[in-house]
Amino acid sequence: MTIADTYRDELESRIIEQVQRDPAFRHRLLDDPKAAVSDFLGIALPLGMTITVLEEEPGHHILVLPPTLPDLDALPLDDLELSLIGGGRTLRPIPTVCSDTRARRNVTTDRSSC
Repeated sequence: MTIADTYRDELESRIIEQVQRDPAFRHRLLDDPKAAVSDFLGIALPLGMTITVLEEEPGHHILVLPPTLPDLDALPLDDLELSLIGGGRTLRPIPTVCSDTRARRNVTTDRSSC
């Protein structure tokens, strides 16, 4: 369980406790969930966020599924990732330390200049 999950569980518990104590809050939560949660938390919720509240009834159970995770195998690889898994050369130059005849050390990216 992540910190976000723990935080979400805590918030949901607090909201459910408030619903059980305050019938007016329950009705507001069912009518306008986003505004009710925003007021309860004392913060403005992001514009793109939606909140759906469902009320269970005897004999009717609601199972909430988490969002589908992206298929990481279907994501495209960039050139560096492709070169690393393909065993080829990287696209980034690899510094090579060379010594010239005057005992001065030079750093170059081309081994042929050593």
